[in-house]
Amino acid sequence: MFALVSALLLGQVLGQAVTPPNSKASSSRLWSTSSAATWNNSYLIGNGRLGGAVPGNIASELVYINEDSFWSGGYIYRVNQDARSYMPEIQQLVRDGRVVEATNLADIAYTGTPLSARHYDTLATWEITMNHSSKATNGSYERYLDIDDATSGVYYDIAGTAYSREYIASQPAGVLAVRIASNTTGAVSLQAHIRRAPDGSLNRFEDYSRRVGNDTMVMGGNDASYPGIQFSAGTHVVAKGGSVYAIGDTVVVDHADEAWLYLQSWTTYRKDDPEAAVLSDLAAIEKTYPEIRAEHLADYQSFAHRVDLSFGNSSAEQQNMTTSQRVAAANSTFDPGFTSLFFQFGRYLLIASSRNGTLAANLQGIWNSQMDPFWGSKYTTNINVEMNYWPALVTNLADLQGPLDDLIAATREKGTNVSETMYGVNNGGWVLHHNTDMWGDAAPQDNYIYSTWWASAAPWMVSHQMEKYRFTGDTTYLRNVYPNLKSAAQFFVGFLSDYEGYKVVNPTISPENAYFPPNDNTTAVAITLGATMDTELLWELFNSIKEANELLHLGDDAFVAQLEALEAKLPPYRENYFGGLQEWIHDYQEAIPGIDHLSPLWAAYPGNQITSYNMTLFNWARETLNHRLQHGSASGGWGTAWCTALSGRFFRPDWATHCITHLLGTQLQPDSLLNNGAPSEFQADANYGMPAGMMELLVQSHESVSTAGSPSGYSPSPPSYGGSSANQTLTAAFTGDVNKAPLIRLLPALPEAFAAAGGGGYVSGLRARGGFEVGIVWDAKGGLVSANITSLIGGTAYVTLGDTPIGQSNGTAVKADGAGSGVFLKLMTKAGQSYAVTNA
Repeated sequence: MFALVSALLLGQVLGQAVTPPNSKASSSRLWSTSSAATWNNSYLIGNGRLGGAVPGNIASELVYINEDSFWSGGYIYRVNQDARSYMPEIQQLVRDGRVVEATNLADIAYTGTPLSARHYDTLATWEITMNHSSKATNGSYERYLDIDDATSGVYYDIAGTAYSREYIASQPAGVLAVRIASNTTGAVSLQAHIRRAPDGSLNRFEDYSRRVGNDTMVMGGNDASYPGIQFSAGTHVVAKGGSVYAIGDTVVVDHADEAWLYLQSWTTYRKDDPEAAVLSDLAAIEKTYPEIRAEHLADYQSFAHRVDLSFGNSSAEQQNMTTSQRVAAANSTFDPGFTSLFFQFGRYLLIASSRNGTLAANLQGIWNSQMDPFWGSKYTTNINVEMNYWPALVTNLADLQGPLDDLIAATREKGTNVSETMYGVNNGGWVLHHNTDMWGDAAPQDNYIYSTWWASAAPWMVSHQMEKYRFTGDTTYLRNVYPNLKSAAQFFVGFLSDYEGYKVVNPTISPENAYFPPNDNTTAVAITLGATMDTELLWELFNSIKEANELLHLGDDAFVAQLEALEAKLPPYRENYFGGLQEWIHDYQEAIPGIDHLSPLWAAYPGNQITSYNMTLFNWARETLNHRLQHGSASGGWGTAWCTALSGRFFRPDWATHCITHLLGTQLQPDSLLNNGAPSEFQADANYGMPAGMMELLVQSHESVSTAGSPSGYSPSPPSYGGSSANQTLTAAFTGDVNKAPLIRLLPALPEAFAAAGGGGYVSGLRARGGFEVGIVWDAKGGLVSANITSLIGGTAYVTLGDTPIGQSNGTAVKADGAGSGVFLKLMTKAGQSYAVTNA
């Protein structure tokens, strides 16, 4: 009798723990009433190194597993042995305007041998086969991904018995874990297995699969190359009640009340004996699932909860919609809660795919189900990997940039050799082309006229390191990465060549655009010299080195002088035939006017050279984006993210509205919110990039005000408060000048329709350059209610509201207690001080 009562009570307790998720009541969830029909509508979990794609099948769950270091093989040396000897001929053909001939020669003399670097690979499929029907009762099925606690879950009822599965990717524990429970005692029966081939038809590259004891199985193998990368993956099962045993290479659970499944995987990239490492880790798990979950939650929320964003309240109808329904409606009606959720989803993906000690987030983050994914799921360095890390600094995740720093170090190591053997530049410089792999392969990738002939990725990559200094003020970090900046510049010191009085990169392209040569409007070509984007990147690089040298007192003055002499000979900005910014050294007619790649606008975003301080240049750049949009640009995911950021920088909320609603309403997988990225499964770049772009509508800090000659100057320990700047004539400062203070621009381009739809909104925890944390509250008209600015490291900053250019005084004045008021309010702070800023 006692045993029967205990069993009934246990059933009641478990029943209380297994309840419908009611995801419609949660603002932090992606959710659906059906399992994923395709892999790319699965919900993604990750701990930086291990990733899982959870489709949420009822009876036969197939969780796709990835380990970030499982690529298609070891490093291969691909520098074309004839590139150096034929480089002068390619350059002369380009100088002579014989670009078709130059392209034909580059096809065989410039390209890598073989053409492609290593690609990212899929690892395995974690099979969890439930011993019950595959059909839920009475529409009870629900699955979700909760962005607030980084859990994914499945709930369903079968003939009165409710089941739930919860999935986590724990960074502290280093494993993937699943909790399976039911409201009925003894109802959890399952089989757990790991296999290599996604479709299960062949055990390709799977070399062993066996049980270990009675509660663990392990399998392993290698990639398709020799000697290649070996891997191992194992699962360990713990059950409350019932029994656990293994048969063959499958772990079985019979009539348990609850089961906990753990998965571990390693490769020879990190472990000499992956199998031994997997089994050791699984055997060492002593904490319960609730304990592992609690540590996972604390770890994840220490990142996720740094920023809170609300575009206001969604309607009751919107809140009750599934995720796919909200996607379907997003292109016609602004959905405040859904837009805020998408912002946090991008931050979630970065937290899940980029942790210190892991590899950088690749073209699909860390998630891939294909042995030969499109574009290799590699690191595309002419926009995509950089875009992955756009949100790191502004959305308060600077400590997740470490893997990008590691990738830069790897490419520098390999790129120094490529610089010498391919280009004949042996001065310590390093070169990187438009793509790389986990080994840092720096040789040219593919044979594609729109991307291959480009050697300017290193300046873009290291700009992220200079930006991290700007946001954090960490001089130790800047000192450590300065050799990367210098080496990137050294390559161009040795490679820049002469053309009509200028110093130019030759050959190059304007990624990923093409043009028509003079007197030929049918033959689209791309190879060129002196592209505008190269000039922008080199200007930023050379001046970053100048600024770092002075800030850190490095004594590198002779090298800085050499760079200044080269900078003076770079081609200038010019107006093109449609009133935009000229993209090439000559004013060619572009062949792809609606291209998503906004190459010549790099200096406006993510760079800082083009601002409203120079309205002539600013208007050329703004007209370039207008021209692109009129011809269909921002049609794909990452293009809309870049367009949104530029719309903010150009103070065009109407363009931003178009880009955001287009992405949310037409470019996302309906359940998972992953960017479509056709023909690949998805491309993660838009998911990462759009949150950063959206924040350019709310706060900007890329502009600087000159402090040269001011009474206080710029000091690490200035007086507590500054005075009013309302009547002060201000001038702008740019990269290369140490006598400057950041300008924090509040609400420069918030779409009024967004504010009206949500009834106002707020953001907190954003970071601004100069070491400031910013929060803003706005009303239903998009007007400032209040802002809070906290100085984290001390220093001077200016604050303005809206889009008034530096040097003008016709804007809306703001005020802060103890700091006066003005259109440009000057704050002179100590670390830890906060200022409440309101309309004057």
